[in-house]
Amino acid sequence: DIDNLRIDKIDSAKFLHDGFFDTTGRYFQIAANASNKMVVVDTKTRKLEAMIDVDKLPHPGPGANWNDPKCGPVGGTTHLGVGKVTVWGNDPAGRKDQAWKICYEVETDGPGVFIRTHPKSKYVWADQTKHPEPEVQQSIKVIDKASRKVVKTIRLTKKAGYAAVHMEFNADGSEVWVSIWNRKDSKEPNGEIVVFDAKTLKEKTRIKGLYAPTGKFNVHNRVNHVT
Repeated sequence: DIDNLRIDKIDSAKFLHDGFFDTTGRYFQIAANASNKMVVVDTKTRKLEAMIDVDKLPHPGPGANWNDPKCGPVGGTTHLGVGKVTVWGNDPAGRKDQAWKICYEVETDGPGVFIRTHPKSKYVWADQTKHPEPEVQQSIKVIDKASRKVVKTIRLTKKAGYAAVHMEFNADGSEVWVSIWNRKDSKEPNGEIVVFDAKTLKEKTRIKGLYAPTGKFNVHNRVNHVT
């Protein structure tokens, strides 16, 4: 209602950065990274729904929602301060006993910036961009939704100064696009986007000649909040 705009102030925790809706579009889940919490806001009641204690510096980026065999609908985040993916229940209507509680955690080799999945994929992808060691920051972790375990570690490059960052599915969930980001010399067109088959996890092609590609956003997925 453009003629009756309103602003609601909701006290939560420091400092809010990067969030995403659950699959119903009702609950907004956002990281309070300085407080090591995920904050949940009910956009229907316009009230604070929950604050979930996670690990050091949560950072979900555009986020990820999927169905867990035991907890039902869940959301997840990577962390800037520790190598871990934290997963919580986010279906208070259907799974009240699991809602806004930690479902499980997955250890990775290093701190990450982004986590992504797709409703048609059986995997969750997480980067490790914040780790100082090249072997780790150049590798992506692939987690199986059913087993909750890392099933593959994919190293995208071995070039000095390069890192793997940000995954994005295409609209139908058949491909995953991952950036190779050259922080050492980003003013040159030496960055790449590596395209993977989302089912076989095998590399399909590389898009080269890019200037430090970072976020890549599929218009259909973002407009429709596909996470």
